[in-house]
Amino acid sequence: MIALAACLLMAVTVLAQPQKPSEEQRKKDFERIKAEKIAFITTELDLSPEEAEVFWPVYNQCWKEARESHKKMMDAFDAFRGKKGESLSEKELEAKLDEYIAAARASNLVMTDWYPKFRKVLPVHKVAKLYQAEEAFQMRMLDNIRKHPGKPSGPAPKDKK
Repeated sequence: MIALAACLLMAVTVLAQPQKPSEEQRKKDFERIKAEKIAFITTELDLSPEEAEVFWPVYNQCWKEARESHKKMMDAFDAFRGKKGESLSEKELEAKLDEYIAAARASNLVMTDWYPKFRKVLPVHKVAKLYQAEEAFQMRMLDNIRKHPGKPSGPAPKDKK
């Protein structure tokens, strides 16, 4: 779900821009957002140096799995989107939908699999903060897209508590 939201944010950012950004610009935007997310999570979790040392490799692996899983899901979706879907027979369309549903299910399982991995390296209260930080970052990104359509996305300023 987190990967889906992140990819959707990237897609909305790209689609909201008046001209199609270059591959180089998309990579820069992705790296900037990734750096902002890392800073946001680090701040929200208040990781000690020891925690950060064991947390980030686990997080990076989970995030990589989530991105790969989401890409498979979107590739399956693209196989029947729009005109492509209209030209498929009912049997072909059903097969493409089955592939998409299986990929979506696998994508959701990636996030489910994160919890025990994070519990091995962080106390439960920080794992809870991680999930909260993930959601908060997504909300800030969406809010920024709504407030500044057509501009590369980034998190909105943090709310005062």
